[in-house]
Formats: sequence, structure tokens, C-alpha cells
Amino acid sequence: MSWKEYQKTGAIGAETKKTLTLLIVDDERGILNTLEESFRDMFKVFTANSGAEALQIFRDKEIHLVLSDQRMPEMTGVELFGKLKAINPTPVRILITGYADINVVIRGLNEGLMWQYVTKPWDTEELKTLLRRAAQHYLKESQNDEPNPISGLSF
Repeated sequence: MSWKEYQKTGAIGAETKKTLTLLIVDDERGILNTLEESFRDMFKVFTANSGAEALQIFRDKEIHLVLSDQRMPEMTGVELFGKLKAINPTPVRILITGYADINVVIRGLNEGLMWQYVTKPWDTEELKTLLRRAAQHYLKESQNDEPNPISGLSF
């Protein structure tokens, strides 16, 4: 599928959604499980409960979207995004933050470390809409009408 094909249809089909991968990173197992359950019908979901685990998954798997908590032990979400971007800048990165640390968010946005951010508590339907937009953004930015980098991707 190309970006031009997406523009004609205006929608991401179920097959495409299932082919795109989402890496969810959070140190709280309950939140990780809730997010995984919310998005497993939309994407192939991988989960990590630390930045180090996320980096390993990112290196081992083809990841298209990343949704990460900001406040985690050992590595913040913004720090993780910096490392992910150095490995592969193409995946869309979205930060979840429950703290009003606007300076960190602004720095991350200005440095191109993230595409968007979401504040806690989030609305699940709004987050699903944001992830659909993120998938559309990924398709547009990653393909540029070149051969499809995602095997089996079609509308």
C-alpha cells in the first residue's frame, strides 16, 4: 500500500492495522495490561515494563508505533525516545505523562523525540483515535510511495 492509495480510501483497513506494530512501555503492570487490551484489536502489540526491555524489543522486532510512560525508574520516556530515534527515527513516538512537567514535553517535541503526548488520566477512545492518526502519519512518512516496508500490508 502506498500513501496515494491511503489518500484515495481515507481509511486504514483492518488488515493494515493488524500488520502495524505498537510497542507499549510502562513500569506499572496494570497500566501495561490495560493498554495492551485496549489496542490488541488494532495493532500487533508488544509490551515492555522498562526502557531497557523496550530497547531490546525495538532492536529485535520491526516496530512502527511506540507509546511510553514518561516517569519510569532508570530511564524516562523522553530518554527512551532519544535512544529509539538514534536506532531508527521512523517509528512514531507518543509520550504518556501524568505530571505537569511541561518543560520536558516541550524539549522532547522541539528535539523531534516524540510526535505527540497524552496526559494521564487518558480517555481510551481519544487515545485510540490518536493511535489511528499516528498509524496514518507513519504510513505517510515512512513510505513516500516507495515499495512497502511492511510485508503483507494492503488495503
